Amino acid sequence: MAKQAGVLEAEDVKDYSLEQTTRLMKESNDQVLAIKDRSPEKQLVQAEGDDADKVAVLQQTLNVLGDRFDAIKVLKDADDQAVKLHEYLNQPAGTPVPQPGGKPASNVPKFAGDIIAESPEYEQAKARGTMVGFHKEIKWSDVMGAKAILGEDDALAGVDSEFPPQSIRIPGIRVPVLFQPNNISLMFLQGTTDQHLISYMQEVVADEGAVETLEGGAKLEADISFVQATAPVQNIPVLLPVTDQLLEDEAFMRSWVEGRLRLFVLNREDTQLISGDGVAPNLEGILTRAGTGSQSYSIAAAVTDATVAFDTVHNALTDVRQAFLQPSGIAMASATWERFRLGKDGNNNYLLGPPADVAAARLWGLPVTLNENMPAEANPNEAIFVAAREAAQVTRRNELRVSVSDSHGTTFAENVQTFKAEMRTAFVYWRPAGISVITTVT
Repeated sequence: MAKQAGVLEAEDVKDYSLEQTTRLMKESNDQVLAIKDRSPEKQLVQAEGDDADKVAVLQQTLNVLGDRFDAIKVLKDADDQAVKLHEYLNQPAGTPVPQPGGKPASNVPKFAGDIIAESPEYEQAKARGTMVGFHKEIKWSDVMGAKAILGEDDALAGVDSEFPPQSIRIPGIRVPVLFQPNNISLMFLQGTTDQHLISYMQEVVADEGAVETLEGGAKLEADISFVQATAPVQNIPVLLPVTDQLLEDEAFMRSWVEGRLRLFVLNREDTQLISGDGVAPNLEGILTRAGTGSQSYSIAAAVTDATVAFDTVHNALTDVRQAFLQPSGIAMASATWERFRLGKDGNNNYLLGPPADVAAARLWGLPVTLNENMPAEANPNEAIFVAAREAAQVTRRNELRVSVSDSHGTTFAENVQTFKAEMRTAFVYWRPAGISVITTVT
């Protein structure tokens, strides 16, 4: 395949430094903005002739440079972590494991369990000899991004805490939590509220009225109409019982609170943001929301010609842009992404680059969020959505809250405490047309 004039390819930038890549990305983007400024209505979609061709070349160049930028960052982070790990392995036992990026310990998010165990409320509960009435609210910002520490005792049914005792492992090792990471909410604006129902005004009809008129002619009036919209705050809770004896092991409590309940709540929030049906107590998810853009393609056609799926995603990007918002991300299941990544042209070349390329998931220059809560091909209709960050907002009534009681059912007589984690969330659609949903047919 002949190389298009002026377009950088992965082979051209493989040795570029971070500074060189950043500089070229800025220069290319500045050129795009310059073309936008001189285009009719300052819209790139109105660019014509050489300007339109130049935009296409610059966009492809930015994609290549973006992939190189991501690859450099991965290598740089790995390099920093290797240095920190070397320092750690040559220090006395008990030294905390270094964090990615070399962040000092004071800047590293705490575990929800750590916050609870170190709180005055928990100390008071232990002094009283009962966890009845214990309550501690945890800020989202304090725990976002922290990983869990697995416990060493697997006595509690349903808790994956099978791990060698502390005496035969390095203290402080963090282990991955094998759950879908919370990443759908991060595609949208974030907010807080102290209300149980978010009420806001939404413009539904606007007649500009502005039109050329001869002298003495009647002028038209503008017409703007509004409707009151609401987004209820819904509660997402989960319970888990644990014996009094196990509560004495603070390490276990920390892994349990952080590695189980927090992830269960956040994973459920993502599911609701994607596909909640809007019937209380469910949120109204993206796939069921009215007023979003809509596209579709045939899986059979995409198998025969991989560009079918690529074209449909671009059609969805156009939906968002025609709503006068700029798309900022794409979401799909990993099984759906595999179809894009393995797509080939007529010469059997991979459309997204050879297998040796190391790059983040990206389509049409935008990052792709992979989430297993998205419907995949195994369902009657898999789904993809394209969104502008400003199209919606995830609003939380309270941060992740953990409380405990021994008055749940017969737990008092059984020396069992029941922990509860919950978070109250609303999903506010400021502009539904800023989201476009793609479905597939077999």
